[in-house]
Amino acid sequence: MRLTLNDDEVMELMKAISKSNYPLYSKIQKQYNDDISRDITKKQSSIQEATKHRTNAAKAKILNAINILRLESQEITVSSISKMSGCSYNTVKKYYSKGGSQ
Repeated sequence: MRLTLNDDEVMELMKAISKSNYPLYSKIQKQYNDDISRDITKKQSSIQEATKHRTNAAKAKILNAINILRLESQEITVSSISKMSGCSYNTVKKYYSKGGSQ
């Protein structure tokens, strides 16, 4: 059986159990800590994956913009890449080097 409790309810339950049954208290405390840790790990993993996706998308846009500017024989500057790619000036500065995209 599973119960869904908020943090306050868990703490009240833990107080009551700790006085009468310490082994049960220890098991519940361990499970509670594991669940919290697992939730944080999932969130961190999701955030890292989303960041990687945004970074790769920005780099691809910048590379495409550079190639278009070369084909059109236009000057390749951070500003022109920014306008062509739709990425912010700072994003282009972050991922673009004079020798090409990083």
